[in-house]
Amino acid sequence: MTQTILITGASSGIGAGLAREYARRGDRLALIARRLELLESLATELRALGAEVTVHQGDVTRDGDVSRVVEELASRGIGIDVVYANAGFGVAGNVQKLSIADYQRQFDTNVFGVLRTIKETVPALRARRGRLVLVGSVAGHAASAGMSAYSMSKFAVRALA
Repeated sequence: MTQTILITGASSGIGAGLAREYARRGDRLALIARRLELLESLATELRALGAEVTVHQGDVTRDGDVSRVVEELASRGIGIDVVYANAGFGVAGNVQKLSIADYQRQFDTNVFGVLRTIKETVPALRARRGRLVLVGSVAGHAASAGMSAYSMSKFAVRALA
């Protein structure tokens, strides 16, 4: 049975890897990321595998970007079966080197971006008894030197789960 998989942060890293795996399985993909050029390149690769792919430029730090994609899919009669709240990045540096703005930027994407994704997709997931996956990190279990902002954000994602 073909599923519809929505992945945030799909233009590279874990998100792109997930997209490749689901494409091999024959699932429909809705990919969201800020970098449209990278998304388009990935979509071309996935379509060559036979996958149905839609790309959506969006930023999890902005209210409504994820819900806009959910609404676009719904307007085409497409429900969502699985959502990966994957968008994220890492800020490195010790506490003295990093600014408060660095920590805020880290949290806006890695924590509040995940929270926005949850809030903007759960109604559609409930309608189909779908699944929500929050992508974490080992850094959310054990902090390491120079990675306090990233580790703090991933500990927070664990708390959301």
